[in-house]
Amino acid sequence: MDREVSRIVASAEVLATSESLTSGDFAHFYGRAVQVRDLLGTNILVRDLSSQQLLNTRVPWGTALPRNPQFDVDRRVLETRQVQVSGLLTGAVAKTPLLIVVVPVIRDDEVVYLLSLTISLERLQSIMSPDRMPTGWIAGIVDRDGVIIARSRSAEQFVGTRVDEERWNAIKDAPDGVHHTKDLEGIASVQAYSRSPISGWLVGVGVPESLLASQSHQSLQLFAGGGLVLVLCGVGVAFLLGRRLTGPIMQLSGAAQALGAGQDVPVRPMGVAEMDAVAGALRDAADLIRTRTAALAESEARLRRVVDGAPFPVIVHAEDGEIVHISRSLADMTGYARQEVATIDQWLERAVESGREASAFDIDRLYALDRPIDEGEFAILTADGQRRLWSFRSAPIGRDERGRRLAVSMAADQTDRQEAEKRMRLLMREVDHRAKNALAVVQSIVQLSRAEDPATFAGAVQGRVSAIARAHTLLSETRWSGADLATMVRFGLEAFSAGHRTTMTGPPVSIVAEAAQAVSIVLHELSTNAAKYGALSVPEGCVAVSWSVNRTTGQLVLRWDESGGPPVSPPTRFGFGSFIIEQTVTGQLHGDLRHDWDESGLRWRMTIASECYVTSGIHDPGAAAPTPANDEPKRAAGGARVLVVEDEALTAIALSHLLQDKGFQVIGPVGRVQDAIDRARADRPDVAVLDVNLFGQLSFPVAEVLDGMGVPFLFCTGYGSLDAPNERLRRAPVLRKPVGADQVTRTLVDLLERRPGTAMG
Repeated sequence: MDREVSRIVASAEVLATSESLTSGDFAHFYGRAVQVRDLLGTNILVRDLSSQQLLNTRVPWGTALPRNPQFDVDRRVLETRQVQVSGLLTGAVAKTPLLIVVVPVIRDDEVVYLLSLTISLERLQSIMSPDRMPTGWIAGIVDRDGVIIARSRSAEQFVGTRVDEERWNAIKDAPDGVHHTKDLEGIASVQAYSRSPISGWLVGVGVPESLLASQSHQSLQLFAGGGLVLVLCGVGVAFLLGRRLTGPIMQLSGAAQALGAGQDVPVRPMGVAEMDAVAGALRDAADLIRTRTAALAESEARLRRVVDGAPFPVIVHAEDGEIVHISRSLADMTGYARQEVATIDQWLERAVESGREASAFDIDRLYALDRPIDEGEFAILTADGQRRLWSFRSAPIGRDERGRRLAVSMAADQTDRQEAEKRMRLLMREVDHRAKNALAVVQSIVQLSRAEDPATFAGAVQGRVSAIARAHTLLSETRWSGADLATMVRFGLEAFSAGHRTTMTGPPVSIVAEAAQAVSIVLHELSTNAAKYGALSVPEGCVAVSWSVNRTTGQLVLRWDESGGPPVSPPTRFGFGSFIIEQTVTGQLHGDLRHDWDESGLRWRMTIASECYVTSGIHDPGAAAPTPANDEPKRAAGGARVLVVEDEALTAIALSHLLQDKGFQVIGPVGRVQDAIDRARADRPDVAVLDVNLFGQLSFPVAEVLDGMGVPFLFCTGYGSLDAPNERLRRAPVLRKPVGADQVTRTLVDLLERRPGTAMG
C-alpha cells in the first residue's frame, strides 16, 4: 500500500515543479497532466487557496469547474508546506468517494495553488484482495479519521463506515499494536495494526482465534510425536549434512562476492535443491542488476539529452562545486565554453555580476528545505560583455554514483521584460507630461479668451479646445510621431462646413508632435475668423490654402487666401484671435507672419521654423473628418426623451444642460452599465447618448439592449477608434470628445428622423 501511495506522491511532487503550473499557464499544464493521468490511472486537480478548482483532468479543458469545500488535508498542507494524504472525501466533480494526495505549488516562496492526485477506492480494494491473504485472514485500511477505506472481506458493507468510538480511541494515536478483540463481524480475533508513515492511515490484519488455536494444537501434536525421532537422528544427520553443505556454501560465498563486485556469478549445480535455488537467485539478481544498470545509464543519458536540449539555461551541479552539466542554450546565450565554467566558483566569478556574494546555488540550503525554491534575479555577464537579467529556480535531485548530492538550477531570461517595464515607465511619464501640458494649454485658453457674453465665451473656448483635441487625435493615430498638415487643414475647415469651398495644395508635410497643437490652434483661429467675418461667412466664399518649403531658409511657408467673401478693409483693432495667431507663429513656431487686407479677400502668409516639421515618410492617415460642428440642426428637438449615459459627473451635467437648452427631455444621467440597462427598460427613451468607458466597463451591453428595443443611440467618446462586438453597433454614429452643442443636437435629430414612422415637429 505504501509503495502505491509513494508512486502517486512522487508524481505529484514532480508535477508541482512544472514551470507552466507555477506560472499559471493552466492550458499548457493540462496537456502534461493528462499524460500523467493516463500513465498512473489517477485524475489530477489544481485548486487555488479558496479551493476553487482551476483544472481537472476528469473533464475536458475549459469546462466550468466547481469550488470544493475546505478539506482538513488542505489545512495540513498549508501549515506544513509538505505533501499530505487525505482521508475519505467526496469529489465535487466525480460525486463519488475517493482519497487525494495534495502537494503545495510554491512560487516566490509562497504557496499559490494546491495540486491534488486522486486515489480511487477500487485501487485500494485491489491491494486488499482476499487472494493476497491466508485463508480466514482479514485485512483492512482505516484513514486518519477512523473511517474504513478498504477491506478484504465484506467491503461493500463496511467501507465508508467508522470504527466504533471505544476501539478508535484505543488505537488512533498509536503507531502499531496487537489486540485480542472482536472484529466487525463479531468474531473473536487477534488483530495487529501499523500506521503508514506516508499516508498516516492504519493498516490492520485480523486472524480468528479459533484458527490460531487449531494451528497451534496441530503443531503441538506433530512436535510431541516427532520430537524424539528428530533428537535421535539429529546427531547423525548433522554430521553428514555438515560435510555435504560445506562445499556449496563456500561456492555460494564466492558467488555473492562476485555479485557485489559487479562480476558474472559463476555457480554450477551443487546437488542441493536449496543451494541451487539460492544460486539461481544470485544469477537472477546479477542479471537484474545488469539490466537495471543499463537502464540507469540510458536514463542518465536521456536526462543529459533533455538538459542539453532544453530551450532555457540549465546547470546541474554537485555539492563539491563541480558543474556536472550545462545546457547548450546556456553556452550559446553566455558564450562561455564548458571548460570556462567547470565549477560553481568559476561560474560566479565569470558570469554573475555580484560574484561570490551571490546566494544562489547553495546546495545545503536546497536540501535543508527539501523542495524547489526561487533563487531570485541576477545580472549575468556574457563572454562578449553584454549584461542580461536572469531569474533562477533550483531544486535538489538526489545523489550521483559517487554519492554526491546534486541540484539543478534553471534560468529564465528577464532582460526583455525589464526593458519593456522601463519603456512603460518612460511612456507613463511622457503621457503624464503631455496630459499636464494639454491641461495647461486649456487653462490658458480659458484665462485668455474674451467675449461680450457667456454664450460667446463658451463657444470660443469650446472651439479652441476642439482644435487641441483634433491635434491629439491625429498624433495618437501616428503614435505621436507627427500630424499630417493636409489632414489638419482639412479637419480645421470641415469643422465649419467648408470642405466643399476649400482647396489645398502642397507637398507632403508632417508637423512634429511638439508643434502640432500650436498649428491646429492657428488653423482654428483662421477658420473661425473666416466663418464669422470673412469668405466662409457667405455661401459664395472660398478659401485656398497652400504650403511649400523654402529651400534657402529651410522654413515651411503657409499661405491662406480668401475670396468671394464680404469686402475687406483693414481693422481698426485686432481681436484676440489675431493676437493668438501672431504670438503662436512668432513665438512657439519661430516663424514670421504677414497679412494683406486686399478688398477681394484677406491673405495671410506665415512661415514655420524647420524644427517644427518634416517632409520624409509622410502619409495621410485617412482618418474620418469630424461632422461639421457649427451648422444649425435641421429641426427642433420636439421634446424627445434622451437617455444620457456618462460616468464623468461634470461632463454629464454639462451635456444634460446642453440637451435641455435644445428642447430635449433628459433621462438620467447614469454612470454604470447595469444602472443604464435598468433605466432604459424602466423608462424607455426615444434616443440615447452613450459614453463608451463607464468606470472601467464598456457600454456595449447597454447599446445592445437599446438596439433590441429599437431605440437609436450614438457613442460620445474620447477613444480614437472603437472595436464594437457586432456590425449593428459599428454602424452607430461616433462623436469624438470634446463635441459642440450643435454637433450633438444635429446627430440626435438625424437619428430620430431615421426611425421608421417618426415625424419630428
